Amino acid sequence: MLGVEQSNDDLQAAITGSKVFIRVTGRGSFKVSTTLKQFIARIISQQPVSIVVLDLAECIGMDSTFMGVLAGLSGRLKQSGQTLELINLSDKNIKLLATLGVDQVISHYSHSHGHDMPDQTAQSLSIDGITKKELAETALQAHQNLVELSEENRPRFKRVIEYLQADVDRLN
Repeated sequence: MLGVEQSNDDLQAAITGSKVFIRVTGRGSFKVSTTLKQFIARIISQQPVSIVVLDLAECIGMDSTFMGVLAGLSGRLKQSGQTLELINLSDKNIKLLATLGVDQVISHYSHSHGHDMPDQTAQSLSIDGITKKELAETALQAHQNLVELSEENRPRFKRVIEYLQADVDRLN
């Protein structure tokens, strides 16, 4: 994409017992959203998980796709009796969550909330290899999640959803 700022966006994950820890470095954006969603889906299908903890201490910002994916993940995990928690949020990221209402559906903290990611076992998750179709589908679902979350988001994302739906249809 033209004009997209280059940053070292990265996801690192570690699993300890029934806890999954994911550290987001750089921007929480559309570039890492599909990887995040697929990784969590794969892990919870393979083993018992009680909580997924996203450490955002090194996250410099979040876009609407990333926040919509978080909202969707939180809902799916809650349906299964599991929890999604966001820790070490900056004031900026807390405000971003609040602008779209995501702060109302996900537990979030400006500190570690007793969760420390086991650095020695953290592994980087590859954000490469995601297809254009997967990116478009993830972005579409994320924005639909945001509209379902709050009607105030409908006018914000109406055209985005239309564009993404057309993109998904074209790629099918």
